[in-house]
Amino acid sequence: MEFQYRAVNAQGHSVSGQIGATSEREAMRLLRQKELTPLEVAPAGHPPVTSQGRVKRASNQEKTLVIRELATLLQAGVSLAEAVESIGQSHTDSSIGEVFTHIHGKLRGGESFSKGLQSAQLEWPDYLFQLVAAGEHTGKLAHALQSAATQMEYEQRIKSEMRNALIYPSILVFSGIAATLLIFIVVVPKFANLLKSNRAQIPDISVWVLTTGLFVKENLLWVGLGTVAAVLAIVSIVANPVLRTRMLQALSRVPVLGTWLIETEIGRWAAMLSTLLENRVPILKAMELTQQGMRLTAVQQKLQQALREVRSGKKMAEALAGVQMLNVTGLNLIRVGERSGELANMLRTLATLYENAGRERLKRFLILLEPAAILIIGSVIGTIMVAVMLAITSLSNISL
Repeated sequence: MEFQYRAVNAQGHSVSGQIGATSEREAMRLLRQKELTPLEVAPAGHPPVTSQGRVKRASNQEKTLVIRELATLLQAGVSLAEAVESIGQSHTDSSIGEVFTHIHGKLRGGESFSKGLQSAQLEWPDYLFQLVAAGEHTGKLAHALQSAATQMEYEQRIKSEMRNALIYPSILVFSGIAATLLIFIVVVPKFANLLKSNRAQIPDISVWVLTTGLFVKENLLWVGLGTVAAVLAIVSIVANPVLRTRMLQALSRVPVLGTWLIETEIGRWAAMLSTLLENRVPILKAMELTQQGMRLTAVQQKLQQALREVRSGKKMAEALAGVQMLNVTGLNLIRVGERSGELANMLRTLATLYENAGRERLKRFLILLEPAAILIIGSVIGTIMVAVMLAITSLSNISL
């Protein structure tokens, strides 16, 4: 029986063709004997399913787990080629499987793991490549991968906290808008006939509210479509990396919330820089990578200026003091780290301090947000109801 296949050869190149075998398992065994790593095998006449058809996109969490899995295998004494091949075979339902199968082909062709990882078509954080290269250079690849996984988990936790922090105010805002629309659609139009009364002198605020309610009811379809369009626009902003970055830039200028975002970003920078230095990445290269990984323009510009000053010969503490990015405690920690040779540990401590400070600031922001949101929503709804009551009572104010 003939089988069609798609495989990776020893040089890491994708090849395809047909092979005779009694079963798919036998076909895969024969391909391995020919030093081919099978990706897809199917009976002739039934083309193999393409990667777009059956392979799902790997999430950030899955990427972190696979890096942690690889580090664990290496620490257990499994060879790099065997560990990479094992991961490729155990993740066939995900793009990770294809990527690690590709990397395995590169390893068999004589390339390093870091180069194979860079050539794979999967988005990884830039610092991962530097950590892997440093781990290969020092012979501590497993430790470098563990550090990378830890940093990736840290960044995912920060993103999750930021996302969760924005969910609560979003719910409050949408609830207020929904309640206001409900009143305009259901309650206000019932009193719209008051506008036709010639006996009453209706206050301007009542006229505005009743007119708006009548307009919403008469154009309910367009109002609904506009609301759906607004929701879709918000979803597209959140899903689009460029628009999401612009939204973060705008939020960073909001009092309290902006300070929390900046402190969180500085904490990410300190944690990332600590991880790179612990794995013997040169300090200038580490500072360049961390500066490029920042999402807030204000923080990125300060780090870029500090990097220029360090390149010119200044110490890191002096450069950071010049751009006024850290508080006194943070600068002292970096000074002590530079003098004692424990800069990586001091940066890790600094990251923890900023993370805790940001978390406390977020709690205070949410404590203030709830009563403020309730007050605003209550004021809007109260204004509408007062306007309706004024319109009703104006009927009794008839001039004799």
